[in-house]
Order: sequence, then C-alpha cells, then structure tokens
Amino acid sequence: MSSGALSPPPGAPPTPKPMLSPPPPPAASPGGTSLAKTLTPAANRLRGLNLGGDAAKRPISVVIFGATGDLAKKKLYPALYQLMLLGQLPRKDINVVGFGRRDVDLGPFVAKQCANVKRDPRLPFADFEARLSFVGGGGYDKAAGFEKLAAHLEAIEGEAPCDRLFFLSVPPTVFGAVAQLVSAHCRAPCGYTRLIIEKPFGRDAASFAELDAQTSGCFDESELFRIDHYLGKEVVLNLFSLRFANQLFEPTWNAESVESVEITFKEDIGTMGRGGYFDGFGIIRDIMQNHLLQVFVLCAMEPPASKAPADVQAAKVALLEKVAVLDVRDAFLGQFTEDAFFEEAGYLDDPGVPDDSVTPTFAAVVLRVDNDRWRGVPFLMKAGKGLDERLAEVRVRYKAQPYNALLVDSKSARNELVCRIQPDEALYLKTHTKKPGLTHECVPTCMDMRYSSEFERAYLADAYERMFLNAAKGDSSLFVSAPELVEAWRIFTPLLHAIDGRRPRPVLYPFGARNPAGFRAWSLEKAGVKQRPSFMEHLATLAGDVGSLRACFDRHDADKDGVLSKAEVRDLARDLYDGRDCPDKSLRKFLQVARGFELKERITFKDFCYFARCAKAAFGAKPRSYQPPICSEK
Repeated sequence: MSSGALSPPPGAPPTPKPMLSPPPPPAASPGGTSLAKTLTPAANRLRGLNLGGDAAKRPISVVIFGATGDLAKKKLYPALYQLMLLGQLPRKDINVVGFGRRDVDLGPFVAKQCANVKRDPRLPFADFEARLSFVGGGGYDKAAGFEKLAAHLEAIEGEAPCDRLFFLSVPPTVFGAVAQLVSAHCRAPCGYTRLIIEKPFGRDAASFAELDAQTSGCFDESELFRIDHYLGKEVVLNLFSLRFANQLFEPTWNAESVESVEITFKEDIGTMGRGGYFDGFGIIRDIMQNHLLQVFVLCAMEPPASKAPADVQAAKVALLEKVAVLDVRDAFLGQFTEDAFFEEAGYLDDPGVPDDSVTPTFAAVVLRVDNDRWRGVPFLMKAGKGLDERLAEVRVRYKAQPYNALLVDSKSARNELVCRIQPDEALYLKTHTKKPGLTHECVPTCMDMRYSSEFERAYLADAYERMFLNAAKGDSSLFVSAPELVEAWRIFTPLLHAIDGRRPRPVLYPFGARNPAGFRAWSLEKAGVKQRPSFMEHLATLAGDVGSLRACFDRHDADKDGVLSKAEVRDLARDLYDGRDCPDKSLRKFLQVARGFELKERITFKDFCYFARCAKAAFGAKPRSYQPPICSEK
C-alpha cells in the first residue's frame, strides 16, 4: 500500500509543496514559535482540508474524464447543476470541463442529453451551460492532451486561486495513466487537487494492488476519493443514525437478539444489450463486492471513535478484518434464461455474451463475523438480475420470543426491521399487537415510515450530489479507503478465482423468477433464512392438484359467478402471500397476459388452470436441497 496514506513521524517538517488547499499564515505564539510547529503532523494536514460548509463555495474547476458517457449524462451533470442551484457550489466561480478523445460542444450536448435535470427558474439552465467547456485530448494516455487541458484550465480560471476536482468515469485500465498525467500536468497552482475514481477498483486483490500502486505513486491517500455511490444513498446513510442514535436498536443490535441479517439487491431487467461488458465481471464484482459489502459494513461495524473520516474508515476496516474469506462451496450461483410465458430473452441471448458463458447473473453468499457482537449471526447477501422485481433492502430478523401465554402461535413472535433502499425509500418495523376482539391473540403488524410522506417537503439529494459535495469539502467518510478495499478483495478473491478457474455451472432460472430453483432450501440450510415464493411459484405448486386450484379459485370468487376480476386476483395473490401485498413482476405479467387473451381482466377457472400449468412449466418443481454447482472444464 501507499506510504502516502500514513502520517509523517512526529516532528517531521511540513510538506514543502502541499497538494491540498494552502493553510492560512501560521499565527505566532507568545514565545515566537509558530502555531504550525505546535500542532501534530495530522493536525497540520487537516488544516489544509476544506471541511466547512463555506469551503465548497470557493472557486473550483471540475474536470470529468469520460464526459460523454452514460454516467456523466445521467448523473454527473445533473448533480453539479443541482448543487449550483442549492448554493452548495458557486454559481459563477465554477468551471465544468469535459475531457475526451474527440472535440464535442459540451453545452448543447448536456442540454440535449440531460432531459432528466429538474430545471429551476432560480438557476436558468443557460447559466449552467455557460460554465461548461470541453477539451479533446486524443486519448487518456497522451501527455499532449493533458498539456492542452492544463492550458485550458489556466485560461478559464484566471489568476485567482482555484481548486481542482477530477472525476474519472473511464475504464479502470486507464486509471493509472490518467492519474499520473493529471499529477504531472494539471495540478492546481494554488488550491487542492483531488481525484474521484469510479468503480471498479480492480478484479481481485492483485489487480487492485497494482492499481493502487499506480494512483498512490502520484497522489496522497487524502487526495484520492474512491466512490461507491451506494454510500451516498439516503437510507444507507441512515443506517448509521438508526443504529447509533436510537436506544431502541443499539442495545439489541448483536448476536444475543438478532437471528440473521439479509441484504438484498434485485433487478427486474436483464443486461439490456450490455452483456459483453457484464460478462467480464459478473454479478459478484458488479454489485456484491462493492455496493452490498458497503451496506453490510454500515450494518455491522462498531461505533467509530468520532465522526472524523479517519475514525469512520478505521471502524470499517476493523470489521472487515474479522470477516472470513468466501469459498465457492458456500455460494449459490444462478443465471437467468429466456421465458416464453413472459416473452423475455435469456442471458445467453444477449449478442455480446458467449454461448458457453457460465457468468452468474445471480449470486448469494453468507458472511460471518468473528467478533463478540456478531459471532454466530449469518449475514445473507444476495444479488441478481432478471428477477421478479426491482428491490434493494436490508432485513434484520430478530430472534423469536420465548413462549408467552398471550401468543396463540409462539413462532410468529419475532420482530423484523426492514430498511428499503430502493424503490420508495422506507423503514418498516414488524411488531406484534393484540388483535381486536374478545380473545388475547397477538398478531403481526407493521409500523412504516416512508420518506416520501414523512419528509414530504424535504429535498432528497441524489447520491452523486452528496459525493461531489463531500469531495469538494475534503470529507472522505463516504468514500472507500485503500485499506477497506484490501480487506474487501481478501474476502472475495478466493471465491472469484474459483469461479473464473473452475467455471462452475450456475443454476438456471427463468426470467421473472423470485429466486432460482433450490435457493430457498440453500438459504434455509446455510443461513436459517426462509424465502417467500413468488406468485407464479405458488401457482406452480398448485398446478398438479385440481382440487386445490378449485378451492383457491372459489375462495376468492366473491360473486360466485365463475370468474375472477382483477381485484379478486389481487386478493388471491395477497392470500398466497400470507396477507401481504404481492407487488412482484410475476403478478403484473399474469394480469398483462390475461388482458392479452382479451379476458378483459376477468379470469375463468379454465384460464386459471391454464396459467397454473404455464407456471409449472416455467418454474417447475423445486428440488428439496441445493446441489453444489458442477464444475466444467475451461
């Protein structure tokens, strides 16, 4: 690792040419000794950081490498516009410079591409366009292009001191070259120079070490901001406050009270033509090793000594050091296939994916922490594409209460806390309440707090807005440090090497499934976590029993007219879901197909049996236990 991340020894002289904002002239003490000499080296370094709210309003140039890419169009330019609108970045003393291989007129390009930017009369979009410019450098590894960029920055900044923030939205293969050329040619003469690096941070432990050596050789760790945008999401950030600011949760946030923690990421879309890129990484590198691991860290870390970035990052590293490495035998791997019933293509149908690809589009692992707080508690982490719904959440399952005479069914006496990250940010707390009536039956109830209603007038910032602002302030607490990544890759590299080398065959699942076949049994065996089947999986289990189908149908045919309306179908789905609403994609598709058959949202028993047979053909009978993936030759 870079020695630049370490503090100099006590008594060492300050760096002659600071890379951060120059500190104010040191105040002299009564004895004639400057204040700088009385401070520790760490304190001297902090004096150059812009941690205050006003510090982000200093003149600043933001340079975006990969200026015409998807991320820049959809997230980066809108984030900068919103920060200027909110007054968090200066409206006049800011320059937004795009850098790419060929020249582009950036103003009209951004105006055309950023249709999702919320316009506001307080900051006409034309004013934002006026701050945009572009430099065509011919390539990310050519010094001439960076010399041209340096001359452009000098011309638009003038003689006033100006900070510089560089965002690398480029392939990781050019991270090192860009960092070295920025350091050599484009450092701010007066003010800080900082580098924001977008994932992926390598493919394994060795590639990250190589990448880190390239960047840390020319930038101090305090100048590097490795971004994981999940750390900027509102609900993810709230995990910190929820845990440590509430007496209700902190005393029970441990192995004594918690049975399991489940961290879920699901997408109801496939690779959408990007299969060639995805196939080189897979779901573990794309989602699990970074986004979900950061969520896990916030769920499981110990309270940091303070809110200072160094203390927060130290607490994260201390947790990761206690996590055991992962092995392919402890992972569940899946890959979605085409589904004729839903008319969705499979992963191998993507033009960029090789016909023999075994890259997982679904993966689940169980993390275990060897410390006093969490020893014995499984952290089930799963991520997948081509599933039944779009969802990201954390589900904390508490242990069941001991038998209580007030409870009719003691098995139901367990609490759950759900932190919904997307969509529709929310917090849910499953509690138990006496059922109204003459009995003393206790039933599960749900207390919920939806951000859209609780904070109706509050501004919910996009993750990239928060990341840009914190980088401008020099606050690295929401960014990923090099020691964190060393530990993250230590945990995942053995699993990834086993997948790359042994090529285990993933379990195939139809597009739109709630989970792959066998996952429920695996989850129960490995983590003690029960998974709910989807609506179509429920129908698949009923398909072979006409009597059960008839009973289910008749129970929801309120008018006894032999047909089910759309509302009655939803009631049926809710019944199959143990009284819970069924929002998943399979129910929506079920209703869409029904309308496609011109049933006018009224389904007969014959139609119902047909759909059940289709469900059985698509989802099949689930094996009782999960068989480890079979390895094939390369």
